[in-house]
Amino acid sequence: MIYKRNHQLEQAREERRRLLALFDTPAGKIVLCDLERRFETHLPVFQGKAGAYDPLDAMRRDAHREIFLIIRHQLELARQEATQQQQEHDG
Repeated sequence: MIYKRNHQLEQAREERRRLLALFDTPAGKIVLCDLERRFETHLPVFQGKAGAYDPLDAMRRDAHREIFLIIRHQLELARQEATQQQQEHDG
């Protein structure tokens, strides 16, 4: 059976491979952690007293967190794909 090549899927995989090549190094891991610390992604989105928070600040924090969640998820997918390719190559 012949499958049509899915160029969007191939492009997404290539982007994940580039992320992995960049961030899956000792220096890349440090940079990613430094950026997460700089953008305070470890803190709750809503800061301040209950009922008294800045909605724009909450929106900004949520947006920063979303970026890092996407990067971390794409890195995990790239690792899984690399493992799968290695197993297919070895087996």
